[in-house]
Amino acid sequence: MNLPLRGKLLVLFLFASVIPLLSVSFYSYSVTERQLVRQTHENMHSMNSQINNNIENRLETYKQISSLLYMDTTLKEYLSQTYDKSIEFVEAYDYINDLLYGVMAANADIHAITLYPYNETIPSDGLFVKHVDERLRSQSWYEKLSKSYGDAIYSIVNSDEAIFTLARLLNNHRLQYPYGILTIDIKENVLYSLYEKETLNKDIYIVNADGIVLSAKNKEQISKPLSSIIGPGSWENGNVGTFETNIDGEQSLIVFNSMKFGWKTVSVVPLGLVLSDVRKETNRMLLISGLSVVLAVVLIFLISRYFSNRFQTLYRYIRKVENEDFIFDIQGWGRDEVGQLAEAFHAMRRRLNELINEVYKKEILKKEAELYALQSQINPHFLYNTLSIISSLAIRNHDPEVGSVVSHLSNFYKTSLNKGKKNILVQKELDITRHYIAIQQTRFENLFRVHWQIDESLYPYSTLKLMLQPFVENAILHAVWDDNHPLNIVIRLFREADGMIFEVVDDGAGMTAEQANNALQSHMDAGYGIRNVHERIQLAYGPGYGVELFSRRGIGTQVRIKLPLHGGAG
Repeated sequence: MNLPLRGKLLVLFLFASVIPLLSVSFYSYSVTERQLVRQTHENMHSMNSQINNNIENRLETYKQISSLLYMDTTLKEYLSQTYDKSIEFVEAYDYINDLLYGVMAANADIHAITLYPYNETIPSDGLFVKHVDERLRSQSWYEKLSKSYGDAIYSIVNSDEAIFTLARLLNNHRLQYPYGILTIDIKENVLYSLYEKETLNKDIYIVNADGIVLSAKNKEQISKPLSSIIGPGSWENGNVGTFETNIDGEQSLIVFNSMKFGWKTVSVVPLGLVLSDVRKETNRMLLISGLSVVLAVVLIFLISRYFSNRFQTLYRYIRKVENEDFIFDIQGWGRDEVGQLAEAFHAMRRRLNELINEVYKKEILKKEAELYALQSQINPHFLYNTLSIISSLAIRNHDPEVGSVVSHLSNFYKTSLNKGKKNILVQKELDITRHYIAIQQTRFENLFRVHWQIDESLYPYSTLKLMLQPFVENAILHAVWDDNHPLNIVIRLFREADGMIFEVVDDGAGMTAEQANNALQSHMDAGYGIRNVHERIQLAYGPGYGVELFSRRGIGTQVRIKLPLHGGAG
């Protein structure tokens, strides 16, 4: 517990001194493994290249055969000619039979040659000449023929005996109007014979551009996606490359090379076969090193868990302080670095608690008392002007307006005092503003007009007292710029997100951006009331709420007061 962190690390290194032995063992094994894998990769890459050359040469032979038939103008004429009598196509059959039998006799590995003329007048002989039917249209290569421009397309055909097909659109001298389709079927064994000797201790797959197996040692895998056998990998998109993957629980080396027609040769070698000799030679060393590793891991686990638990506990105490919970004690942490850190944090916690209780909270209470006292003060100018109105009306004649002004004044002070409470219902806050506006309208007559846009569903919520009236007062006293054009004041109340917004908008003289900023920051004249409201709101509800002021010279002013939704007055 009391040992310093440096001492703990020295103990750890002492017990883990077998690491150099492990390093040498693994380094030797890794170097040998890399050399064997690299050599195997080079051999497989060379083997794949040779297989590709053999297959490409064989496929080129089939393509040349298809080209001879493609360029045969006599065959073209026979396939394109319209036959009215059954006797007329006998000559065509003789020519086609002689031609195709001769080709197949010269190339014994060709399984079948078939012509599919678009000419419906020539009947099918069931051997060399057949018509395009639904079975043919369902072949995977059929749709690709229209975009092949007469070039050869290779595809696998599912049958009892694995066969792949060369298909070619017959459009010699008639590119836009093909007259038929030529297919040459070759048994898969022809391809397999080209690389059969290389399949000892490895699997070799010939796949097409779509990743479908065309040829393999295991004939049941033909026509299946290679990804279902060895899994996905870079062989699907790359042209040449190598990677390692897990196949049926065994790590294997994959080497792939592309050839013409989009085909690939993919070779798979289990790494266990490649590295078996190296593993046997290193087993004894690995056994000794493994025991050392286990011991080191156990020690590292125990010590790391020990430190982790201590830091987690200290972190929980820090989160308590973050949540203003200072009622806890930290003892018994020892005298190492973590213990010293805990002791320093404990002292900081005590001091911080004292500062909050003795200074911060007192300052908040003092500020709140000052603001509350300020809010309770009566504007002497407002009182003076109101009393002047009452006096003038009383002297002039006992007009009923006197009673109205006195009533509004009485209700204004009665509501605003609110029995000393600082919070008030939204409805009453609006009533205060209405009483104030009624008094000022009596004073200024037609100098301004007020428009109300109020969401009455917000009436039951509470707000700070005398929060809206100062902004209406500022608009009346400072925004009027032409006595011949009444000032328009719009007072809005509406919901926004999880709060409510008071707005006071006028079309008066307006302010510059600097004046508007000073109004929010100033403690003088009209700016004092704006600043006072802003501070009261932020003190009561937090920095996410308060007053925003927007104004343009000669356009008008907009005041936005953002408040949370609080129920009831207090």
